Amino acid sequence: MMIKYFIRQFKLFIASIKANIYVQSNFPTAILGKNIEIYNYKKLQLGKKVSIQNNVILHCGGSSWCNYSGSISIGCQSVISSNCVFWGCGANIKIGKNFDCAPGVKIFASRTAYELKIEYPALNPHIFEDVVIGDNVICFSNVVIGPGVIIGNGAVIGANSLVLSDVPENTIVGGSPAKIIRKLNR
Repeated sequence: MMIKYFIRQFKLFIASIKANIYVQSNFPTAILGKNIEIYNYKKLQLGKKVSIQNNVILHCGGSSWCNYSGSISIGCQSVISSNCVFWGCGANIKIGKNFDCAPGVKIFASRTAYELKIEYPALNPHIFEDVVIGDNVICFSNVVIGPGVIIGNGAVIGANSLVLSDVPENTIVGGSPAKIIRKLNR
């Protein structure tokens, strides 16, 4: 039992090294922290000078449950802080330039279709919808963004918000679920 555990951990370690080598060779201006997990790394696109800090998970699909599809693209000069999870499985996560992402942000391009009858829980049907985030968006800590959400340029998402519907550009939203707080005069 312990041998299987160590073999699995070793395989994950090797996969992490491969992903980091791929990112560094294909995106040489990227700044990478420690313990970054990138799944299906060939479906990851990074603009210039993207910073990805410690303990980030970027899942770009590639599994049977999501029809082997999905991707993540992050625009130039974006910062992805520690402990973020971007789940681009079955659909795409598209992030514009200058994205300021605080620690603990989670973005999901898929969810379980809880509305449908489930006959066997391990085979739950899923809903896949792209998440699109514009340029110059700020997400404060622990924001959760659901599938199908479009966030306009210059939007600001308050800490601990749950974003399940579109956010207009130059707008501050917050809460669970997120609601418009006010427009920004830019």
